[in-house]
Amino acid sequence: MAFNGALTSLQDLSARAPGSTTTQALVLGTLVGLLAYILTKKRYRLPPGPFGLPLLGNLLQVVDKEEVFYVKLRRWARERYGPVITVYLGTMMCVVLNTLEVVTEAMISKGTDFAGRPYLHSLDLLTDGSKNLVMTPYSPEWKLQRKIALQAIRHYLRGTGLEKVVHRSLQQTVDKMAAEPGPFDPHHYTSLLMFNIVDSICFGEVKAKGCPEPAYVMQVLDDEGKEAGSGLLEDVIPLLRYCPTPKFRRLVKLQGILMDYIFQNIAEHRKSFSPDNIRDLTDSILLAQIETARDDGEEVITKFDDTYMKQTIGSIFTAGIDTSRMTLNWTLFFLAGHPEVQKRAQAEIDAATGSRQPGLADRARLQYTEAVLYESMRLGVPVPLSVPRKTLCDTTVGGYEVPKDTMVLVNLWAVMNDPDKWSEPEKFKPERFLDEQGNLMPKPEGWIPFSVGRRACIGETVVKPELTLILSCLLKTFTLSLPPGAPCTPTTQLVSIALNPPKPFQIVVTPR
Repeated sequence: MAFNGALTSLQDLSARAPGSTTTQALVLGTLVGLLAYILTKKRYRLPPGPFGLPLLGNLLQVVDKEEVFYVKLRRWARERYGPVITVYLGTMMCVVLNTLEVVTEAMISKGTDFAGRPYLHSLDLLTDGSKNLVMTPYSPEWKLQRKIALQAIRHYLRGTGLEKVVHRSLQQTVDKMAAEPGPFDPHHYTSLLMFNIVDSICFGEVKAKGCPEPAYVMQVLDDEGKEAGSGLLEDVIPLLRYCPTPKFRRLVKLQGILMDYIFQNIAEHRKSFSPDNIRDLTDSILLAQIETARDDGEEVITKFDDTYMKQTIGSIFTAGIDTSRMTLNWTLFFLAGHPEVQKRAQAEIDAATGSRQPGLADRARLQYTEAVLYESMRLGVPVPLSVPRKTLCDTTVGGYEVPKDTMVLVNLWAVMNDPDKWSEPEKFKPERFLDEQGNLMPKPEGWIPFSVGRRACIGETVVKPELTLILSCLLKTFTLSLPPGAPCTPTTQLVSIALNPPKPFQIVVTPR
């Protein structure tokens, strides 16, 4: 009845409109179509959330420097809206999950529903059409890409390559740190350390001629983080894609430099590749490519072409450096500010290794040291809102409806700092991961720095032994402290809504 009444009103309005009968018919048809769409459009019971401004949505609250966005989301969840919140990034609707229960429901129980990746113009352009391992849409191509990457990582970890790479790279870093006469910012050293390690893992000694120096590549990575950290207008204002901002153009140029570096080194590997002499992770991926073609057929491997290979290695390379150096920086800060924790870890390391340097075989005896690393990842999670997901169908979470193609963020920081799950979550307490005998307990469900579900980070199997070894070697060599009067309360550097680096700090290293 309401539709018939509205239609009669529209017909009367059209009859009074000036112009030809054809014009009147077009006006009537347009208005009838619009009204039908409004009346028949599906209504969703969306999660609640803060009021957003026209066009901007909640962007002003996202970039608020008074309170980090992931902290603000937890406060909203606990004080006003509940664990599932709707926010608008410009005109783009986004659903944020803030407790372990709703994260588990979405990412485990309904994993396929939430397994997509949202389309973001910047990432699509920078990754050759969303072909890197992180942003590839949920598809047969992604499954093959992930399978090959995992296969390559497992193959690489069978040997002693990781331990040799870490020891060699650490020696250079330790010598330079020991030469510092007083307090210094460790960021430069951790950056070059992680570059040397990850670069060696990916490319070993097989380097293309004319490759830039490590310091230059690290500067490119740092500049990329600064340019992209606070978001890009092109992702929320489509018209700017036809006339991109200077910031966006700089980012494209930087990404081009980085991907050229990676592609040149892959090409160099192809020239000298031998399946009987696997030298590094790139060789392992080339081998996995050959084995997949042999086992599954040449037709299957066409879904993993050179572009997918370049982007896969690029994902491992950049994420391996950025997230690991952030974790290492947070860990150095926490240890320098908690001498009692540091002494306990050093005593454990000394008991396990005697006068020699720690190795990967010692990891089983370094339970407390690994707990230190876990606690650093909990408090200083590198990517606090994880990588965005996208719903692949209409679905539900936490009693609310979530439409297909909705962006979804997992607030990893909120889950790992939930006072209902963690005792005194604001405190640095590695022992929370140990049982009464001092052994690591099974990983708590709420400890999810690598995210969960089908799109969880594949780097966990490399990062945990790698960083445990680095940390053990550093504590074997140095005692760390903060300069007199320096604050020991952790503070995030507010340069990014995606990443969580600590605010610049200084340490003092004393040789043991």
